[in-house]
Amino acid sequence: MTKIDRSLLEDILETIDAPVVILATDGGILRFNKACERLTGYSAGEVVGRKVWDFLILDEEIGAVRSVFEQTRGDDTPTHFVNYWKTKNGGRRLIEWSNKKVEATKVYQACIIATGKDITEARSQEKALSESKAFLRSIVDASPVAIITTKDTGEILTFSRQAELSFGYDWAEVIGNNVRMLMPAYEQSRHDGFIERYLESGEGHIIGKARPVTALRRDGEEMPVILHVSEFQDDQRIFVAFIEDVTEQRKTERRLAETRDQLQHVGRLGAMGEIASSIAHELNQPLTAAASLVGAVSLTLKKADRETNRETAQLLDDAVDEIRRASEIIRNMREFVRKRKTARSLYDVNKVVEDACKVALIGADADGVCVTTDFSPKAGEMLLDRIQIQQVVTNLVRNAVDAMKETPQRELRISTARQNGYVEVRVEDTGDGISEEIEKHLFQPFVTSKEDGTGIGLSISKSIIDAHQGEIFGANKDSTGCVFAFRLPVSKNDLIPGP
Repeated sequence: MTKIDRSLLEDILETIDAPVVILATDGGILRFNKACERLTGYSAGEVVGRKVWDFLILDEEIGAVRSVFEQTRGDDTPTHFVNYWKTKNGGRRLIEWSNKKVEATKVYQACIIATGKDITEARSQEKALSESKAFLRSIVDASPVAIITTKDTGEILTFSRQAELSFGYDWAEVIGNNVRMLMPAYEQSRHDGFIERYLESGEGHIIGKARPVTALRRDGEEMPVILHVSEFQDDQRIFVAFIEDVTEQRKTERRLAETRDQLQHVGRLGAMGEIASSIAHELNQPLTAAASLVGAVSLTLKKADRETNRETAQLLDDAVDEIRRASEIIRNMREFVRKRKTARSLYDVNKVVEDACKVALIGADADGVCVTTDFSPKAGEMLLDRIQIQQVVTNLVRNAVDAMKETPQRELRISTARQNGYVEVRVEDTGDGISEEIEKHLFQPFVTSKEDGTGIGLSISKSIIDAHQGEIFGANKDSTGCVFAFRLPVSKNDLIPGP
């Protein structure tokens, strides 16, 4: 090779913007170009003659590097390898190497030429991107609502963990399929129409808006969900669907509606009973008096011993019999109302009270009522008529809410406790309290402080608690407001946790 050729080779090695190192067959460095110097911080003078694995290779990678070196030295086929180089200041750079053996000539000794590419930043970016994707995936999978992304064609791109749980599919079963597979037939046509209209006009009837729809599980069961769809632009338009399964919520709403209907029905029956009882009480006295007066007139006419008087007396006797029969019917009706039978079963007291409160407190938050509850786990289970006891709780809670409508401080506390052989339910408010006039006749029918009240709610409540052999009371608190409470006696059949 001429000197010009050697000079050209030197220029190429020094100007190429990639690390090139020439190694002797024992691993010693013969050439170290400028790119290598910039990469490591070492000058050529500091490294020529030193073996590469003595200072440039990480300890844990020396074995692998020497293995590739031996492979390259013994074969004409180029080898490729990725490893770290240590820099002079203690750093490290990740290099992708291509290695080739060069046979000895009259001018050059046998050597290995290694040409590298610094991929430190690229690999770091790849790792960061991978970690970012993994982090994003972990966030998506931690979401309590199902998250699904699709193309504008409907092809599913991602399927979160909650989506798997909600729909019953593994993500691999849905990726690449059309999202219509997750909808019943009547929802598919609606969805297609919405998407087509949006893509054509840009008017979103579903984009950015939450709406109730019906989804389809893998087993064919339909489920009510709340759907919220948004979009973003990457290299293509992507739709993101947030899907909240509200099956349990709908069940709870139905259960509360059924409880509310039952309470209203029982309330109406109770009101009718209290009214009937009061009417029977009020009518029985004048009927008794009328029977006595008519009887007296009949007796007077009989004493006169005239034929016409006797006939008239007979008619009056018949009238007395009818009056007494009416009085007996009314008395029987009153006794029937008073002795209402309770359909008792074993119920969790706290659950009974909690369900009643959910119904009674509908709309209370809009009135600014702050509600706190303190349900003792020792309340346990008791034999009781669930609907009747819930009616009592509903009456007391609604009365408390109504009592605070005109007060600036609106705090309601509902609690249960077990003490002295009783399970007690308390409802405390910060209203105006009980007036002296009302307090004297608190549980009598038709006594009320409300302008539109019937005055039979507390009377019904007392009848129910009496039928349960319990007691109910109401009193003003030392501070603002009042407390109403009822106690039910603990029996041997009740399941009460021990102290």
